[in-house]
Amino acid sequence: MRCWFAAALLLAAAGAAASAEPAPLRVGVAHVPPTADVPAARLYTQDGFDLDLAAELGRRLGRKVELVAIGEEPAAALASGRVDLAVASPEVPVANAEWLPSGYQSGLTVAMRTDTDIRSWGDLAGRKVCVVASNDRARRLVRESGALEIVQPVPALALMKVRTGECDATIHDEVVLRRLFGEAEWKKFSATLPARAPISLAVALPPGSPLAGELRPLVASFADSPYWDRKAGEWARNIALEVYLEQDAPDCH
Repeated sequence: MRCWFAAALLLAAAGAAASAEPAPLRVGVAHVPPTADVPAARLYTQDGFDLDLAAELGRRLGRKVELVAIGEEPAAALASGRVDLAVASPEVPVANAEWLPSGYQSGLTVAMRTDTDIRSWGDLAGRKVCVVASNDRARRLVRESGALEIVQPVPALALMKVRTGECDATIHDEVVLRRLFGEAEWKKFSATLPARAPISLAVALPPGSPLAGELRPLVASFADSPYWDRKAGEWARNIALEVYLEQDAPDCH
């Protein structure tokens, strides 16, 4: 009887271990958006693709993702073991880290009314420019240009204020704005400027990471597929819909 009971306990323990989920994948990103206590229909598309890339890595590795806010300093988070990897820009210096390029690259540019008198970045001085709170690169450009920074939580709200005339311009990745300008309802708001502050998105791993073998070919596959083109198209369509649903005032004429 005792032997049977002991065997049953061992089998139960083995079954529990086999069914246990792997530990969450701790991914460092610059900013983690606050949890929104609203219906899913009211959730907004975020700026940038670091959150999307983090989620996709977790999905393909079969692990839940735990986002960790690390600002623009991934070195400390990687060195301390607080995160398993970071999704960031290789332009941010990180000593003793392996960078895996994802294939996403873009500069920053503006969206403005086509009848604007703004012809250069210098012309933004003193003008109202909407920018997303989490977009540190865009916020630096606003300050460097001498513009008045109008901070918004998400891209849809920043772009909406250009349509209503509350902002003279808004700054986002050129890759996604070009796709948005292809939407018929955005033709009148497709004036732009030469892109600045080019950046790429990559995955940073600490030396000797046990994930390196899996992640090297996985991250490389994003660059060798239509993934980023598809993501840019999704961003543009989602933003166009969100602005349409949000806008409660007519376009400024």
